[in-house]
Amino acid sequence: MTLKHTSTITNHIDSNNASYPMVAFEHYMLADDSPSHSMAVQMRFWFKGIFNQQNFQEALKHTLTRHPIFQMTVRGNATHRTSRITWNQSNKLVMPHISWATAETPIDHPRDGFRQFINKDIGLRLWVRERQDASDPSTMLLVQFHHSVCDGIGMLQFIEELLIHYGHLQGLVTPPLKELDHDIFPERGNFGLTAAEWKSRKWRDFKRAWKFFKAIAQPLALPPNQEKTTTKVADLFASERVVLNNSVLDHIRRSANAAGATVNDILLHELFATLSRWNLDHGKKRNKIRIALAISLRSAAEEKLSSVNVVSMVFLDRSHQQIATSGLLTTIVEETKDIKNNRMGITLPRVMRRLGRLPYGISLFMGAPVCSATAVLTNLGPALSQSPLKGPDGKLQIADVQLESYELMPPVRPRTRASFAINYYAGQLSVTMRYDSTALSQSSARALLARFSKRLVELETS
Repeated sequence: MTLKHTSTITNHIDSNNASYPMVAFEHYMLADDSPSHSMAVQMRFWFKGIFNQQNFQEALKHTLTRHPIFQMTVRGNATHRTSRITWNQSNKLVMPHISWATAETPIDHPRDGFRQFINKDIGLRLWVRERQDASDPSTMLLVQFHHSVCDGIGMLQFIEELLIHYGHLQGLVTPPLKELDHDIFPERGNFGLTAAEWKSRKWRDFKRAWKFFKAIAQPLALPPNQEKTTTKVADLFASERVVLNNSVLDHIRRSANAAGATVNDILLHELFATLSRWNLDHGKKRNKIRIALAISLRSAAEEKLSSVNVVSMVFLDRSHQQIATSGLLTTIVEETKDIKNNRMGITLPRVMRRLGRLPYGISLFMGAPVCSATAVLTNLGPALSQSPLKGPDGKLQIADVQLESYELMPPVRPRTRASFAINYYAGQLSVTMRYDSTALSQSSARALLARFSKRLVELETS
């Protein structure tokens, strides 16, 4: 792989303590953070090889200077109007909590604990765990970021750049950094739309929002025979992961092509069937199964954005009767086509914009004792497939380390007890399910993930 020399690193830390308004989706994530259910996202990366610690930390400094959101703290409270909450940039480089230790060392936390208080600290933490095996050295990098700060695609952008900086410091000829335009940072919540385009969406977004409010979502059922859960605070790292045979994704794609569908349509179909059967088996027969599907809202105008949140969620509802019919996939395909063609992911930020005009508007909405979704589904797709660091085997290679695999662990919230992430990298398909440890036991979580993954595997023989 031929690499070009990295251009001179520019420091983008503003010396004037710049302040930027918070946008609706960021406020939504801030208000959804609670003492029992943190809106922290984790991503875990497994590398072959060992990092040079000094150069890694120096590379981290360089990367932080190009992604200002990781140098900001929040001024204001989630109960305020959105317009009264601001991001405030430090006038000097602030390093995140970073813990470097051997593989056997447990994950530790700063003095304030596992929660990230982004009114005091930047919303990023890292843990590096090394296995100094002479024949097979390896490294696990765990990254935690507050969901008000960034989304999964933004974090992959950050990590890729970190690796490029690291390679440069290790003496390699490295690819040029992606060009960033920091002038468009204040526009990150507009998703490339003009004021006129926002206004023209009014009726379309109202109809989509009404679909959400008129239906009652059914929480994931709790098996009556599961062992007791004793925690009152959701464990940030309560997750299960399954790695599937490489051929499973090929069969999912073939099933999608045969049905005129997308990979996400097939995943939604199988997850609806899994959740419905789970709830019916455990006595929950009323109300609808609702899946919150995370979707990127990045427009062509925002390709040069630094790492931020340019994401939303759309909510798909189906009754148990609808899920049991042979036409389920057809209805999913029709709905997701409408969502894509009309950019219906913008509905959620639009609703949050309106609620955010009122004091307590978003925080009261998020604190309502109702189920907003039975489960969450996130699929980042082959997000690193176009990386300039990709080698012939599809894996990112830089200096003395190679990225072997990674996983995303999206947050859970009260009454939304499971969040599924589809991870696809270098031919490997894996599914991670983060679960609410205050409600679901580990054995129940494993059983639910096993049901979903079994349905995906069975697509090979269907």
